Amino acid sequence: MAFLRTLIAAEAENGWVRLRQAPSTFTWRCLDYLCSLSPSQQDTIHDAFAERAPFLLGLEPPVAKWQDPGLVKFYQDVLQIPSQHVSARLLRGMAAAKRLDGPQGLFSDLPVTVVAKADSINPTNASQIRKEVKRHFNERFGATAEKMGAGNWLYRGTFSNRPFSVLIDYGGMGDQLRYWVQFSHSSTGIRTKTLSYELLLGVGFGRWDFVTSDSLPNDIPLLCEFIQELVTFPDRFVSYGSA
Repeated sequence: MAFLRTLIAAEAENGWVRLRQAPSTFTWRCLDYLCSLSPSQQDTIHDAFAERAPFLLGLEPPVAKWQDPGLVKFYQDVLQIPSQHVSARLLRGMAAAKRLDGPQGLFSDLPVTVVAKADSINPTNASQIRKEVKRHFNERFGATAEKMGAGNWLYRGTFSNRPFSVLIDYGGMGDQLRYWVQFSHSSTGIRTKTLSYELLLGVGFGRWDFVTSDSLPNDIPLLCEFIQELVTFPDRFVSYGSA
């Protein structure tokens, strides 16, 4: 999809600054590895990200066992290459285990710098995150909130005269927030149920696992920004095609 390819190129040319602000260690890992590749390799991966857009946007039915070998290898490498990025909960747990278990413990050789990083985290909880989401969603989208159970909440709102809903799961063991944007656009046929901005651009799944009290005031406005990008995508897609 040519329009999405231009969006990916714009994010890449800007150093993926906006995506790097997302509190997701998997997104950070994707971007670290992607940016370590040669320019031609990056272009190939960017093309593959854009080519799968029709499936993500509901324009084409998913093909059974559809896989792009280049993307499969990319995500395998992302997960297999050692990384400094660890979720906030796991990082704090590792530091606590080092203190509790002593020199014979599993994390006895955890570097002092990692322990210091863990100790610098001001944790937040699901209730605080929900409160911030509710406030920002109401102010920006006029959104209502409905508790679905098991840590899931459904928000219904409008942006740029386009109705949409967002399902957020606050109950993950590792992830603190997982979001899926849902909307339909009659003139293009775009219909989404489980879309996130990171997923559309190829560098994550909308699973946030490094939300802290310090980052929270910036994290939720960023989430709103991602939602706006998705909800306005169909209209911008139409404008791009008629230009």
